[in-house]
Amino acid sequence: MQVFYGVLLQYFAVLANKKPLNVELLDMLVKPLIEMSMEIPYFAAICARRRIESARKQFIESIKKSESSSWPSSKTLCLLRLWSMIFPCSDFRHPVMTPVILLICEYLMRCPIVSGQDIAIGSFLCSMLLSVFRQSRKFCPEAIIFLRTSLLATTESKHILDEDSQLYHLMELKTLKPLLCIHETVNEISPLNFFKIIDMPEDSSFFTSVSFRASVLFAVVETLQGCVNVYEGLSSFPEIFLPILRLLNEIAEQKNMPNALRDKIKVVAELIKLKVDEHHTLRRPLQMRKQKPVPIKLLNPKFEENYVKGRDYDPDRERAEIRKLKKQLKREAKGAARELRKDNYFLLEVKENERSLLEKDRAEKYGRAKAFLQEQEHAFKSGQLGKGRKRRR
Repeated sequence: MQVFYGVLLQYFAVLANKKPLNVELLDMLVKPLIEMSMEIPYFAAICARRRIESARKQFIESIKKSESSSWPSSKTLCLLRLWSMIFPCSDFRHPVMTPVILLICEYLMRCPIVSGQDIAIGSFLCSMLLSVFRQSRKFCPEAIIFLRTSLLATTESKHILDEDSQLYHLMELKTLKPLLCIHETVNEISPLNFFKIIDMPEDSSFFTSVSFRASVLFAVVETLQGCVNVYEGLSSFPEIFLPILRLLNEIAEQKNMPNALRDKIKVVAELIKLKVDEHHTLRRPLQMRKQKPVPIKLLNPKFEENYVKGRDYDPDRERAEIRKLKKQLKREAKGAARELRKDNYFLLEVKENERSLLEKDRAEKYGRAKAFLQEQEHAFKSGQLGKGRKRRR
């Protein structure tokens, strides 16, 4: 099963890298890949992590080369979408989805925007992040910044890109061209075919057409509306979406804007304004915590007119009795310790007397025995031991 899963995933990646894309065959492979991933989740996660690491290394190498586009290829985009469908998106930390989200956010923040195709790929990544964060309710500033950048590409006014802007530190904004600015009228807005856009070359004239710009702008506004609905509970909602609201109002005033797109922009702007007003009404100004002033503790001295030393004047008789018993117990313990010390001294003295008597008796016996032996030795040397016997002639 694992070998077959690896072969099938490799076949899916090869098909996703071919041009033109066979979308029907890719859709047919999605269902068996999801079912097999449910049966062997550990092996599926290992395969996904290895491919994510490989995509990250390729991205690092491509970002160093300014002449080549560093946006993800069709294979990487299809694999990212596949993994977002296989693995759960609501986990706080997941071995596959967490690296996927970080890689997508890195694409949005580090890849330069030089053509309309780049904005289309970025809007697709933002919609993918929206589908992921719709369940977990996590805040993704990278998607918000890219959507705002895309909206900035629809206007030619320079007063927005001043140094006081929150996004001025991004290099792609300093050189951002009006890639989505609509100079002509558009009769109809067709839905954006993302797979068709991927197959086209970067220098295709389709990316400069008015219909493409209107379709991409419509997709960006729809994604922005989804972000507004997801992040409406954030306490910082006004600070996040108020700059976008001013930008939407300026875009809606453009004269060549299609009516359907203008109505969509106004709906999103009204939604943002409604949510911002709700947050502003719920906010309260900062104020000191209400707390009663703590009075200074006063200690009034207590005097007893007829004071008797040793008497306890505690009004709580039970507490006074307990204190008295504790004091008596402490006194008895001291007395018992004192008596034990006296007994130890007495026993030590008795033992010392007995030892001295034994030493004295032993010394006397030793003296008598020594005197007897000396007397015998003296008698032997003086010849008195034969006294009373007849001498032999």
